[in-house]
Amino acid sequence: MEEGKSFIKGAVLLTVAALFVKVLSAVYRVPFQNIVGNTGFYIYQQVYPFYGIATGLAVSGFPIVLSRLVAGADKGSKQQLIGTAFFTISIMGILSSLILFFSASWIAIAMGDAQLTPLIQLSAFFFLAMPYITVRRGTFQGGGDMMPTAMSQMTEQSIRVLCILLFSFYAVYSGRTLYEAGLGAVVGSLFGMIASIIALFLYKTEKKVSTPFQFDVQIATTIITKGSAICLSALTLVLLQLADSFQIYSGLVLSGVPADMAKEWKGIYDRGQPLLQLGVVAAVSISLTVVPLITKAIKEKEVHAALVYSQTTLRISFVLGLAASSGLAAIMNPLNKMLFETTDGSGVLAIFGISIFFYSIMSTVNAIFQGQGQDWIPAAGAVIALAFKWTANAILIPVYGLYGASFATSGALFAGVLFLTAALRKHEKRPLFSGTFILKAIASSFFMAVIVYICIYFLLPEGSGRLISGVTAVSGAILGACLFFAFVVKWKVLNEDELRMLPFGLKIIDWTAKRNKRM
Repeated sequence: MEEGKSFIKGAVLLTVAALFVKVLSAVYRVPFQNIVGNTGFYIYQQVYPFYGIATGLAVSGFPIVLSRLVAGADKGSKQQLIGTAFFTISIMGILSSLILFFSASWIAIAMGDAQLTPLIQLSAFFFLAMPYITVRRGTFQGGGDMMPTAMSQMTEQSIRVLCILLFSFYAVYSGRTLYEAGLGAVVGSLFGMIASIIALFLYKTEKKVSTPFQFDVQIATTIITKGSAICLSALTLVLLQLADSFQIYSGLVLSGVPADMAKEWKGIYDRGQPLLQLGVVAAVSISLTVVPLITKAIKEKEVHAALVYSQTTLRISFVLGLAASSGLAAIMNPLNKMLFETTDGSGVLAIFGISIFFYSIMSTVNAIFQGQGQDWIPAAGAVIALAFKWTANAILIPVYGLYGASFATSGALFAGVLFLTAALRKHEKRPLFSGTFILKAIASSFFMAVIVYICIYFLLPEGSGRLISGVTAVSGAILGACLFFAFVVKWKVLNEDELRMLPFGLKIIDWTAKRNKRM
């Protein structure tokens, strides 16, 4: 019983840390864009995926696999296991760093902007910090101590965001170029990783037994294969961003758009990234919570409980993802103005926002499979999404520009969802959603979005300033949330157990019960 409580407590701690990181990672981009403008935002977003990949490897994939191995090892073999893991991941980190550093010029040219070369070269150092962070986190997690991992993640993100904003502010207001401001942002991310190393170093580990190092090929193979599988699914959004880094700016220039305008447009398109990250927070938080619950149920051979967790989580993610996508589209104009000073690209961002719905489902299905110990199915879904994105970008961007890129992102995630839900349906041998549930959920989000959009259209004066737009966007979001939950309760889209998992779910249930008594 105590072991089970400790397991859930550790999972909750990691979930809180992951949510803190995700929210902060999305929120800081708004003041950063306000400081450096659309072109400065484009510069940073071009190289951000390299940081995203390095941190993804150090958070999502290899530490998880290492923690599983450490948890099942005895004291005699634990030292050999950790030594093999550190050696293996160090080789991977060094090779990745060298390849990125020496191919930086080629990568920058492939992206269509040779001035990105020094930023890409500096990004190579992210991979040198990865081995220590990965092994320390995996070792602590394998021993059941989640605090060092949680604290290192939150420390890294806090220091990183603070340094990025300070360095970019200094660069812009001291008259330096936007590329120098971007370089400062990369340095800020490096400072964040150094802070993470220091935070992990300060935590004590077991006293090491002095034994000669022996490299275990089987352990190394397990770490590489299983770690890569988990990383692929965790890095889906980052890999899609990497495809955009290579294809959008260069595609716009090749289609005849002037270089300066293409950078500006790419920066406008990149406004969608923080909106996407914030939009999926609810679904991701639920998926992070459900992994340990499903794993625990399967370990205890409670098959029915695992199925209930899976279906409940999927239904909630479906509803929340749909509400976030449609609600975001309804308030996009004032929201865009409030956050980024202009309404440029609102239509593009509204289409991009559809990705919230598909990624909410995708991340939840990934969590279900990983909770069952099946890591390669989510990895295959990520590969399908990336292949679709790369192909669709090449076809759509020359013709439809930023709209094509937005459609490509949403279509890529939809392709991943189709594959994963088909695999889950085959695995569980029962329908994931009923037709009635889908129709009610779609109707709830549709009517909510239409009402909110009409209210904004008639109430928001044309040419409104940032303050009025902000008040309108926030009011529209609150109205949309209230309307959506009213429709969900009225049409019984979710049952009481599912409502309890939502924000203010208990209050909604109490209010409904009192209302029914009066009637």
